[in-house]
Amino acid sequence: MLIPMPSIVAVAHVGALPRRPPNGTYVYTLAQNGVTLAKSTISISSAAGAISVGENIRGVVNAVAKTTYDAATLHEKAYAATFRLAHGSQPTTVRLKAGIATVHVPGQTVKIHALAAAPLLLLGDNLVGTNLFIPAILAHTHTSAFTLAVLSGGRAMLARVVHGGPAARPPFARRRDHHLAVDVAGLQLIYWYRPHSYIVDAVIVPAQGATFALRSRSTSVQPVGTPAPRVTPVPTAQPHFESRSVRFTSADGAVLAGTLTVPDGVKGDVPAVVLVQGSGPMDRNETIGPNSVFLQLSNALSNAGYIVLRYDKRGIGRSGGSAIDATHRLLLADVKAAFAFVQRQPHVNAARVYLLGHSEGGLLVPEVAAKDRAVAGVILMAPPSLPLWKLSMQQAEAEGARPQAERRALAAIRAGKTTFEGSIWYRSEMDIDPRAAISKVRCPILIVQGADDLQVLPRDLPRLVDAARSHNPNVTVRIFSNDNHLFMPVTPGMPLTLRAEVRQYFSVAGRIDPRVVHSILAWLHRAATPAPKA
Repeated sequence: MLIPMPSIVAVAHVGALPRRPPNGTYVYTLAQNGVTLAKSTISISSAAGAISVGENIRGVVNAVAKTTYDAATLHEKAYAATFRLAHGSQPTTVRLKAGIATVHVPGQTVKIHALAAAPLLLLGDNLVGTNLFIPAILAHTHTSAFTLAVLSGGRAMLARVVHGGPAARPPFARRRDHHLAVDVAGLQLIYWYRPHSYIVDAVIVPAQGATFALRSRSTSVQPVGTPAPRVTPVPTAQPHFESRSVRFTSADGAVLAGTLTVPDGVKGDVPAVVLVQGSGPMDRNETIGPNSVFLQLSNALSNAGYIVLRYDKRGIGRSGGSAIDATHRLLLADVKAAFAFVQRQPHVNAARVYLLGHSEGGLLVPEVAAKDRAVAGVILMAPPSLPLWKLSMQQAEAEGARPQAERRALAAIRAGKTTFEGSIWYRSEMDIDPRAAISKVRCPILIVQGADDLQVLPRDLPRLVDAARSHNPNVTVRIFSNDNHLFMPVTPGMPLTLRAEVRQYFSVAGRIDPRVVHSILAWLHRAATPAPKA
């Protein structure tokens, strides 16, 4: 799945009155691989020695934010934002003092300290507006290294200005624009800005194919209001279960957080299911735009009588560990820890614990089941049938990339010559053949696939199924017409392209195909029901 693009808010040292983007209203679009994901309206105004930068962003991210700077120093004086999430709104405020950012969200306060080697503390909030002062602030402070305080994970990261020019000037940069390259933990952000006014025309993240670009500007200042209502997420079924917040520890000591749902009126021991997400920074609900895939699945499974665990991936949400440094081995250890944790829970039948993996989870789950015969069965939703590098080739070529150029890029990643956010994980997983593990799984297997999935192609599925059935007669396969990678119906009239499918994930709220849920429940019922005694 997609990896969000980081962004930065800054605090500058005292100095002469700096130049900065002038007052007015700016409209930017955020895109990835040519697909527009959000529109951001920025308002810059000044009064009584302070600069206010307001933002209203709508799309894959929905938020309203306001940052106040000291006009003479560009010190950040205040920051507040309200993010609209699938489960409601989350207000966030930050207080800065002497190299410490105190971040407050409901029920939690976190302090992020500047690194000793980079005392300038800059805040990252994943929004567009807080990037706009970066070239001006770094020019004013003559800073080449700073601490990025990542609000979403509550952690400090080292960022450095990179010298040397990019390969080419993008079409949305002006002919006389200057550029500024900033490296954040191996991920490079390139700012294109006007040297006299410091207006940012574009920011590019080459490794992700991500950009935000200035589309219009007005000298009038329009007040930023509340975001327009986002697409309403499809409601989940009325719950007949209790939800509990839980924590468990992985092999490397990382503490992972999740939700355990227990059906009402449980008596004795019942079967359980552990949900394992796809690739990228996934939370426990597997939230993608307005869609929460695992929240829907968890509700359906627990309403049907199963205890279910879903958890935030390491470094995401309330889970510890580092998302940036996650490798296939660590993610595999997390699945094992989740499985062992569920086996120990009250009212769980330890001999009837199932693993359900979606997308990348469909690669991890068979590896656990192949080595641990205590796994009662596995459910694979749109599992990869090819190594990751081949899937990348397919997706790149579908978007018009040249095969030779893509192979060179993959070779550079494999050799460690190219780094980007997620490159550690990608390198650890890119050459794993999914057939190797699934051919060793002896417990019952259910594989479900969307017929219109353009990320994991149905035409490759026989390769995986043949390997699964080579030593296991209990393999069930179900393919669902008109379903995409999230097992939601393709929007009528939508072109069957990868770009259009990704756009649907982030803009159209949908319900998981009831046929898929019914098939999973029917399979689980057969697998989890003890055979009658002779």
